[in-house]
Amino acid sequence: MAMHFKIVGGGPAGLYFAYLMKRSHPDYVIRVVEQNAANATYGFGVVLSERALTFLAEGDPAAIARLSRRMETWNVQHIVHRGVRVVVDGSSYFAIERLALLEELQTRCREAGVEVEFGRRIESRASGQDCDVLVAADGANSAIRDCHPAAFDTRIVELENHFAWYGVDKPYDAHTLTFVQRNRCTFCAHHYRYTPLMSTFVAEVDAPTWQGSGMSSMTDDGRKQLFEDIYRDTLGGNKLISNRSIWCRWRLVTNGKWHYRNRVLIGDAQRSAHPSIGSGTRLAMEDSIALWRAFEAEGTDIGAAFERYERERRPIRDKLSTAAERSIAWYENVGSKVALSPYEFAYDYLLRTGLMTRERLERDSPRFMERYRENVNSVKTP
Repeated sequence: MAMHFKIVGGGPAGLYFAYLMKRSHPDYVIRVVEQNAANATYGFGVVLSERALTFLAEGDPAAIARLSRRMETWNVQHIVHRGVRVVVDGSSYFAIERLALLEELQTRCREAGVEVEFGRRIESRASGQDCDVLVAADGANSAIRDCHPAAFDTRIVELENHFAWYGVDKPYDAHTLTFVQRNRCTFCAHHYRYTPLMSTFVAEVDAPTWQGSGMSSMTDDGRKQLFEDIYRDTLGGNKLISNRSIWCRWRLVTNGKWHYRNRVLIGDAQRSAHPSIGSGTRLAMEDSIALWRAFEAEGTDIGAAFERYERERRPIRDKLSTAAERSIAWYENVGSKVALSPYEFAYDYLLRTGLMTRERLERDSPRFMERYRENVNSVKTP
């Protein structure tokens, strides 16, 4: 029996699921409906670890290989504290312009025969009546999910820290976290290149800094200018580039149930991902793979496919959510960490989620651990 899938949301998760389903079942009707234009994207670059790229290749190795050719890559992380750059070896990272990622996935969908419609917003409670399966891939502010909050058991929590996404005309050597203290306030910047010339620059502050620095009463332009001043050296004198760069608080979305009737949630619509534990894009695309595999296993039995998807994917998401909670707590209490020496600070950061252990660091990042021991011992020696 040929099935009809409607995917609401033309981001990486929705497009990748649509492509995988159509590639496996050319006779199925697969439609993607996206509220924005085809070339509209908010944000700049997407960063993925080597392990994440390997996971995504499980869906279609050839498609991910094509994407890899458009990516920037590096094999260290930099953590800057008190003006000292700490180099952490042992991990490979990849980054790609978000628009380039979308263009590549749109091309794969068109070539496979997926119907993609742009410039149309769907938010009706009846939106699932014209298809066998409605996939909500419409992000943390999902209109599909919000039509049935009780059925999905949706819960939303506003976190303490404030942030904004920017770009900058400067390529950084590696994925970098730069912490700056000024007037007892702690400022954080996450920055990495995603093209040979451009980088993403995420600005973040904890609650005491938001109030103590006066940012709470500034305009978004004023906050941008403040970060340009504080990070003048890091930015190399360049201005931050805005693209709907609105200062807001991190927002965690969870759902007690991932499916309802013929509707199913993936990506940020299902559970928002805090960026401090990895790319939300990666997690959302992994959801796509898991849902696709569930339908491959269960065929046209929609209920069984939904149950398999949630049963097999939820433990992974729960594990990452626990790690995210610990990471969030670390960032929300970063002011209590700044007295640490640069290497102690970096070590504390790397262990913050509980996923990384000292033993694993010794194995995966031996050069960092050697320098860590040298520096910590030198600090303790009178």
